[in-house]
Amino acid sequence: MHVNVPKVLIWPNQDIFKLGILAGFPAAFATVDNLFKFLLYCRSKGKNGWPNVCYAIWESYAGRYFDLDPRVANLYFESCRHTCLGIKETCFWDDKFSMASSDIKSRMKEKVSVNAIHLALYLYSQNVTLMQTQRFSLRSEEFPTDKRNKKKSIDVRFIETFISDIIKIICDPESKGLSLDKQPLSLNSVTAFSVMFTVYTDNSIMPLHEVLQQQTHATSCGFNKLTQSFSTLQVRSWLLDRMHANPFNSKRCLYHGKPIYLKPGRPLRRSTEQLYPEYVSRQTIALSSDVILNHRVHVTHCNDAFLYFLSSTRGCTVKQCSRTTLVTGPVSGTLYLTGCVNMKIISIARRIVLRNCHNCKLYILTPTRPLLLAGCADVTVAPYNTYYNSLPGHLSHANFSVRKNLWNYPASPMSEDSKVFQVMSPESFTLYHIPFQTDGTASGLVHKLPAEYEAAVRRTQDRVTAWYDLVQKAELTDVQTTQLASTIQARFHDWLECMGHTKELESLAKYRDRS
Repeated sequence: MHVNVPKVLIWPNQDIFKLGILAGFPAAFATVDNLFKFLLYCRSKGKNGWPNVCYAIWESYAGRYFDLDPRVANLYFESCRHTCLGIKETCFWDDKFSMASSDIKSRMKEKVSVNAIHLALYLYSQNVTLMQTQRFSLRSEEFPTDKRNKKKSIDVRFIETFISDIIKIICDPESKGLSLDKQPLSLNSVTAFSVMFTVYTDNSIMPLHEVLQQQTHATSCGFNKLTQSFSTLQVRSWLLDRMHANPFNSKRCLYHGKPIYLKPGRPLRRSTEQLYPEYVSRQTIALSSDVILNHRVHVTHCNDAFLYFLSSTRGCTVKQCSRTTLVTGPVSGTLYLTGCVNMKIISIARRIVLRNCHNCKLYILTPTRPLLLAGCADVTVAPYNTYYNSLPGHLSHANFSVRKNLWNYPASPMSEDSKVFQVMSPESFTLYHIPFQTDGTASGLVHKLPAEYEAAVRRTQDRVTAWYDLVQKAELTDVQTTQLASTIQARFHDWLECMGHTKELESLAKYRDRS
């Protein structure tokens, strides 16, 4: 995709401002002063608090000074760790944790750590949800309402409005109270600060702190090689001058992306490792590794569809879809659903988040607790129930381990006894067969089912075997065999219609014809 863009473009990190926001959880504590004091506390704790703060210190501080419930404090900590840290780091720790004994796990949990500045910035970013109702009041000024500001996305408006407050959080304690033009900003602070932004320059994505040290930008940012620090005021101005909406969003992809024609129906569009299936209705789409490997997939406004993304992807966002079955390979980042109704999701994902979703069934394998945010209701969770031939290779490519699966421990801002979710009974659980062949050697599930679900699957298989044996031992005549086959076929069609599988078979037939 060719886009005419300035030499440097900066926009808010979508992993934090889109996928990392925990709507419905308390965030009023995340003020500038509170977070600055939290970082001071971390510095006073030595190696256990700075530059990385361990979970034990965070949990103690959050309960004492932020009045957070331990489970909420844990959710913020884990969400920050999976949002801000790299995939390899989180995967390595998850593997060690899953293989440890219960006694060692408790000690490991206390020692796991995240960058303290990352955590403070992540907590402050939670306030972006309050801007949607224009009641954000961390500062004394009223929220700006000029027409130009309204056209910008909420995350860009948030950064532009509160960039000075964000810098105050990460500035060195020695400069507390000084005006912005006199405050130095250390290189370490800017390096941690970089997690909030995506910087596009010279047709590639680079970390903010590396761009600021380049010769072409170091002078304008007031970089001092001797003190390894920047001018706070100049960095602020430099950022605001280059702040821009994400140039690779769905609108840009619609006009500049490369179409992938799948007839009948609308073409999919792909650009810069982003794939946008949208408005897919009453059809089946199957995409394999050569098309979507390492892409971010954004599914929008699909209904009565069957979508198979059989590859390792960096992330998957599903928005405003209904009556749709979605099957994915390993998602190394976040699977994010918003505004979805009557969905069946079969996925392996490092992190799963639902918001404003109703009557959805999740067959999942995830090393983190699924998050059911504000507006979710009648969500059913079950263990991952399918496989395809090339799944083991995709798991390896995504650095994904199947040892740890927290599918049945969803977290929600609602009370624990609320009916936000339910665990599927073993009697209702069935395996799902993917009707496509891929290159690979897998011939069964890549993980072990919980004992009660494995027993339920075995009972179902035993009933089928017993039925075949019964028919074979019945010694029916040819006429009786024909009558029995006719009766079974009629009942089978009735079952397909009753369970809603008829449209799936019709969609598969159309997919076969056009292939």
